Amino acid sequence: MMIFWRMFLSHLLADFTLQFDVVNRLKRKNVWGMLLHCLTHFFVSIVLTWPYLTQTWIHIGPVPVNGWGAAALMLIFHFVIDQLRVHSMKQLRYKDGTVSFLVDQLLHVYVLFMISPVNMADTGVFLAEKWTGIACMFVLVSHVSTVLIYFIEKEFFGKAYPGFDEKYFLIFERLVLWSFFFVDGLWWLPFALAWVFQIFYVRRKRIIDLSRLNIALSIAITCGLGLWTRYIYYGSLNL
Repeated sequence: MMIFWRMFLSHLLADFTLQFDVVNRLKRKNVWGMLLHCLTHFFVSIVLTWPYLTQTWIHIGPVPVNGWGAAALMLIFHFVIDQLRVHSMKQLRYKDGTVSFLVDQLLHVYVLFMISPVNMADTGVFLAEKWTGIACMFVLVSHVSTVLIYFIEKEFFGKAYPGFDEKYFLIFERLVLWSFFFVDGLWWLPFALAWVFQIFYVRRKRIIDLSRLNIALSIAITCGLGLWTRYIYYGSLNL
């Protein structure tokens, strides 16, 4: 699963970290903006899988497909999936919400799984290369969680996308909590609990306006990903 995890990291970086507001607007505006976004994913995936691009990744019938061909297939499918999502919102008036976001992400991950080899330096489904897995968890805790929590709050409260201060304050809060899961033994637990208490204190003092749902989701997602990160880092939960 090594190649899959590297491709997954390329997806997270391109779809979240490197998808700036201007890119997001352009891809919804015309086909050239969409192509720019998809090419970003293509180039990031090429950089991350460079040593393996000439090797055969998959077979389509009797035809072997190497890394270059697989990355090209990914580019095509990424374009089609995202274009269909934009079309459904603009032409069919389909709501851009939590369901559409999750379906979109599941389709992307499914494509990455289908084009990735499963027997090249296989380290298991949930245990990636250490640096790749930790990088994936970092992006999931920071940028992916921001978007997911926004969509869920939008469903319940009609809330707008968080502004710069709120967005990066919450990213900081989640990343600090996540970092405690690297601490050896059980020492991570009191630090994590103290930081969770601090988050509730911030809300109570109205230092920044946070809903209870936002806090609950932030803590739950971060702790879940933190335990997964700990498994990747130590090879076990190391409790």
